[in-house]
Amino acid sequence: MSDPIAVIGLAARLPDAANPEEFWTNLVAGRNSIHRLSVEDLLGAGADPEEIRRPGYVRARPLLDDPWGLDRGYFGLSERECVVRNPQHRLLLELCSSALQNAGQVPGHHDVIGLYAGCAEDRYAEDHLRADPELYPLVGETGVTLANNADYLTSFVSYRLGLTGPSIPVRTACSSSLVAVHMGAQALRAGECDIALAGGVEIEMPYGLGYRHVRGGVESSDGVCRPLDAAADGTVFGSGGGVVVLKRLDEALADGDTVWGLIRGSAVNNDGAQRATFTSPSVEGQRRVIAEALAVADVDPAGVSYVELHGTATQVGDPVEIQGLKDALSALADGEPAARSCVVGSVKSNIGHLGPAAGVAGLIKTLLALNHEALPPVAGFRTPNPLLELEKTPFRVADRLLEWPRSPKRPRLAGVSSFGFGGTNAHVVVEEGPESRSPLGARRGTGPGEADQDAAESQLLLWSACDEGAESTVRRYLAAALGGSGHRLADAAFTTQVGRRALPVRAALRARTVKQAVDTLADPAAAVTARGDGTALPVTLVFPGTSETRQGATDWIAGLRERHAGFATAVDECLGHFGGADERAAALFAAEYALGRMLLDWGVRPARIVGRGAGALLAATALGTKELAEAVRSLSAGAGTGPVGGAAARQPCVSPAPGNDMGSGAPSLWVVCGAVGTASAPWQEYGEDGAGQRAVGLLPHSGDEDPWDTVLDALAHVWAHGTDVAWEALPRLGTPGRVPLPHYPYARRPYMVPRGAERTGGGS
Repeated sequence: MSDPIAVIGLAARLPDAANPEEFWTNLVAGRNSIHRLSVEDLLGAGADPEEIRRPGYVRARPLLDDPWGLDRGYFGLSERECVVRNPQHRLLLELCSSALQNAGQVPGHHDVIGLYAGCAEDRYAEDHLRADPELYPLVGETGVTLANNADYLTSFVSYRLGLTGPSIPVRTACSSSLVAVHMGAQALRAGECDIALAGGVEIEMPYGLGYRHVRGGVESSDGVCRPLDAAADGTVFGSGGGVVVLKRLDEALADGDTVWGLIRGSAVNNDGAQRATFTSPSVEGQRRVIAEALAVADVDPAGVSYVELHGTATQVGDPVEIQGLKDALSALADGEPAARSCVVGSVKSNIGHLGPAAGVAGLIKTLLALNHEALPPVAGFRTPNPLLELEKTPFRVADRLLEWPRSPKRPRLAGVSSFGFGGTNAHVVVEEGPESRSPLGARRGTGPGEADQDAAESQLLLWSACDEGAESTVRRYLAAALGGSGHRLADAAFTTQVGRRALPVRAALRARTVKQAVDTLADPAAAVTARGDGTALPVTLVFPGTSETRQGATDWIAGLRERHAGFATAVDECLGHFGGADERAAALFAAEYALGRMLLDWGVRPARIVGRGAGALLAATALGTKELAEAVRSLSAGAGTGPVGGAAARQPCVSPAPGNDMGSGAPSLWVVCGAVGTASAPWQEYGEDGAGQRAVGLLPHSGDEDPWDTVLDALAHVWAHGTDVAWEALPRLGTPGRVPLPHYPYARRPYMVPRGAERTGGGS
């Protein structure tokens, strides 16, 4: 038995579906997303007027919304690189980014991430770039090759996203993306990476055209794909793509990841020579790959209740597939009638055949079905193909939306098949994941009110964008997701902290319940923001000295001691160096020390550290120029009465003295290890003019405020103004998990050189 592999994230852009949620809506509705093309559509796409009038020309194709588009600002690409870069490479880049966001993973933080993916051969380089008399001489053959050859598909994505694991292009024709899933799972089991991305893309080139039907060929005569149906006469090739994120199950559970489902086992083989032609399918080859995947999974074949077929709707392919599947699952024939029923379907009835992306589209459909506990219908299915002889098999076609509920007896199992021209076959055995880590969660059907019931403390939600317009969109998407998901606020907040890139325009808000968060997100003024060009406001860490710490702070300090073990430890460490000093003064000195230590331990790297009076001694300890014991002795002896600042020995700080990188008057965010009063600002103690200065305290100023809320508010300002925080280091009540939240709202622009036309776009 192989170790289970968890699918912890996914992304899809498919015909009539910009994301998996829209895809599921279309599947449930039995929607046919193979577009009917008008003469105007075809001529606009560059079709030959004579060709489209010929008999047998089929005006249909599954199309992808915005096939040329990319958000170059988000991905850091020049305009020329976008124009030259193959559209399939661009699509995979966006899908990998979206899938990682869905999984709450940021490349480069901890894990080694690998990528396995395939794409189709296309003519973008030949028809669009080499044919352009202005652009091609500027780019050159090497530039065109590097931007279009399938060899560079995955390495381009790995370069742009910072993926450091294996980066392997997979080229097995129509089985490419499911072979990629198999390879990713194998790499995880072998320890070659900690996370693996797997999938595939295809953008048909030339794009937006129909095709000529050939009698006896694999393409449908009328532009409809009818898997398993008596009227089936071929498939329809189209555009789209999908990616899944894989991780070893034990690590996924330990890390609190969402689990869409499990890859229990998988197998890949080739039909070899035992078939009529190079492109003919083989019953024996398909039987062997399915049987091997089941053996690797070490599951009872009688437990497989659904199989997502390759299902090309060809007169040869479908009967061969059903026979191979029947032979592989022959153990079903010995079961009781109730245990012998296995539903079969094919997503090609909805979106056509996406070539290298076909297998991952079927896998994503199956994962969605497991989590929604329903099996979508085969779109347009009417009458079973008699050549399948389904009455002699345990299979029945999903001719309507079927319930597929969890059972306390055993987990639901499914199979996903994908077979490519040339005979490379792949099969994956999929099992439902633990309900507690499902994307729908154990709180299925709950609303914000019910999710709020376990809110024990305030949480800090973060979001960011490339510009202010996108920031407002991210905020709206986040509010909508929180309002309808049933996620715990602690999980959602943790995901926004550790599962998203920090972009230049940042915002944050503190909330105690989901409802409060949703309501507050509706008010842009309620969030902590740093408007403008996204330039960071560096942090000045201030130790005000015990004389400037409010007398009522002792209660808040006690609250923080109880809440944060690290804070309590730092306080006790400091107090341990005191002898007969004034007890209150010692406690306040220790609290300031612990507040500063806490902030530094959370990864906040101030640009400078300053202090006055007793605070000067603490600044020296934070700078590494004085040991804590020495600072306590100096305090007891009455020393330490002047402002302190200077180059750090152990912290990357800059002296506030004039003439250095951050001199007097430079704009700064002053983070005070104490309370910030209303009568004066901390920078006034250091000769600053106050221009562009802001201050936040780590202790409340007055009233019955929760001291932890004050700490979170300070962190919100620190992060929103551009200083990163090691969010994983924050103390939390319980263990939060990562939950699926909306991915970034890409601001796509089309980048394309028309076929055989003059150069458009370009530049740098």
